[in-house]
Amino acid sequence: MQNRKLAGVLITAIVLTISAFATTTAASAAIFTLTNTECLGGTTLAICYQGKDPAGTTGSWELEGEQSITAKGGTAILTVPSLESLEIRCTESVSTGLPVILQHTPLGVNLTTLEEGGLVFKGCLSTNPTSFATNCVVPLEVQTVPLLGELESETDVVLTPESGTTFITFEVSNKETLKCSVAFSGKLHIKGTELVNITNPGTPELTKSATSEPNSFLIYGEENPAKLEGSITVSFTGLEDLVYISKIS
Repeated sequence: MQNRKLAGVLITAIVLTISAFATTTAASAAIFTLTNTECLGGTTLAICYQGKDPAGTTGSWELEGEQSITAKGGTAILTVPSLESLEIRCTESVSTGLPVILQHTPLGVNLTTLEEGGLVFKGCLSTNPTSFATNCVVPLEVQTVPLLGELESETDVVLTPESGTTFITFEVSNKETLKCSVAFSGKLHIKGTELVNITNPGTPELTKSATSEPNSFLIYGEENPAKLEGSITVSFTGLEDLVYISKIS
């Protein structure tokens, strides 16, 4: 027990229901270190676990270091109201790279952060309005840029492009011999950041679920809102203990 460790953006999607499953191996995955520091809360945030500490004592304890996560999900929907309520629907989403949650200073001055995250959406189709669905196509797979995530409270995670302002780009083109309207065709750049709300952050669980905030900070063009809606469940690779987020002001 003394040497036991946990092997192994929050992200958002677009109407995403994500159940996460581990895909990395213990050898390649970042790990949290179990501590015997009691998780009492603090003025900032910490990821803690409920179970037995390295000495075998049952309780609630702080985690230390960084931890790999993997996410996999279902239906995803992107809506741009200013483009005749343009809608793109994808059937599946999977995390890219090896996203990690960092906690180098539990209950200290640094907020827990997500790095190396991103999502690839699969089975994407143009679905609304009718002219867009009939005449235009998008790639079957579209990937977000690398994303960073930061906990702003127990419940809120803000996802931000690692560099630049573009969050995700859809390439829209003609469907076979049909003519896609110039209003839709070309590169559809969605910029800005996305807010994700964690569900039951203080409840010890093997996975943590969250819901994206539709009235977030994504835009098309200079000021036209774009909506990403849905929910996400993140799994820690090889997790054996129940994890929760702690904050006591």
